[in-house]
Amino acid sequence: MNFLKSIKTLTIIGIVLSNLIQAQLPSKVLVGYWHNWETLRIKDVDDRYNVISLSFLEADKNNSKDDNSINDLEFTPYNATQLKNDIPIVQADGKKVIISIGGANGSFKLRNTTDKNTFVTKVKNFITEYNVDGIDIDIERTIYICQTGNHSMSSPAIHIQYLIDGVKELLTWYQSTYNKKMILTTAPEVSYTTGALSPWNSCNGAFLPFIEQLRDDIDLLMIQLYNSGSIYSLPGYSANNSGAYNEGTEDFVITTTEAAIEGFTPKNTSLTGTYSGLPANKIVVALPACANAGSGYLTPTKIKNAVKYLMGTGSKPGSYTLSNSYPTLRGLMTWSINNDAKSTCGGTYTFAQAFEDIYGTIDNHHSISEIQLQKLNIYPNPSANNITIDSKEILGETLTIIDFNGRVVKTIQITTSTTTINIGDLSNGFYTAKSALFVGKIILKK
Repeated sequence: MNFLKSIKTLTIIGIVLSNLIQAQLPSKVLVGYWHNWETLRIKDVDDRYNVISLSFLEADKNNSKDDNSINDLEFTPYNATQLKNDIPIVQADGKKVIISIGGANGSFKLRNTTDKNTFVTKVKNFITEYNVDGIDIDIERTIYICQTGNHSMSSPAIHIQYLIDGVKELLTWYQSTYNKKMILTTAPEVSYTTGALSPWNSCNGAFLPFIEQLRDDIDLLMIQLYNSGSIYSLPGYSANNSGAYNEGTEDFVITTTEAAIEGFTPKNTSLTGTYSGLPANKIVVALPACANAGSGYLTPTKIKNAVKYLMGTGSKPGSYTLSNSYPTLRGLMTWSINNDAKSTCGGTYTFAQAFEDIYGTIDNHHSISEIQLQKLNIYPNPSANNITIDSKEILGETLTIIDFNGRVVKTIQITTSTTTINIGDLSNGFYTAKSALFVGKIILKK
């Protein structure tokens, strides 16, 4: 009887870990946006791109980008049948396909509950029709982002709250429908995120509450490090005489990425609260693949210089000095795959080559959890009350405990080489403990 119970226990744990793994992206990601109006087939995209973001599911039917309505949200690819045939081909090769919602011309504002419900329904319908692995939120333009009056991280502008609520509904629906976590990424502009380090615009940082409230659900944060002007560094950190760094430089990439990871209190007085930052393994450096794609372009050499310095594997390329290094930085994103594929853009797939030069060859069929599955030591296990984790390998990271249904039930900041956690307030069952690079199983039995 005990043997049978043990087999059943191991089977259930295997299912839990399998569901967790299914939700995971490759250990390092090269994300590329794919133009729905061009003829490049996603099955023909360079294999180094392991996350393909279809762009865009957009709310602009009349080509007038300032009057968009969520009722008009639609996706109009060059060849829908061809795309639907190609998606399972690239997924079978270990790549993830997501749909980017919004964009420069197709963004929108959710003004009421009806708008939120329409958003949820339309996105569900798209996911069901195209069988994609998740969504990317890319809301742009001040008319759709900015708030009126004061707001906070916990109580954002109402249209941002409707967006948060809608995404949470989609996460729950996807989990129950597909028995795995929906990939969630977001690619906001600098102004609406780390732009809050400047006090000069009341809209600066307006998107931060979205990131803060969904920090446990967001898989990748890809701040658009282009078309944005200059950026301030974190308060008290190394800065040049003006205190600001111009786009199109290594320093701009480094300071913005550091702020996204470390977190900060906005200088914009209309936004109260603190942005907590996200772990480095959720942060992706996002840059244009081509000089004619907009301001902020960096040559492949400068991209490599900036990212290697951030990861602690290269020397300082500019005037800014990092306070920490971030070896688990997740990867690169570019606007766009289509541009990178063109020989007129400085050579074919030069952005993809920069990614390979930084990270090497990536196995798209293995997630971080699969690679490091047995590394986290937890004892006693089973436990009725407290567990202890050998945590010296994850110092400074955030540990999450996830229940059988994929819900995060505890979040712990790791500050010591061994960490004791009280789980007695949880219900009996099977849980997963997960950090950036480590996973372990927990059995709670009272």
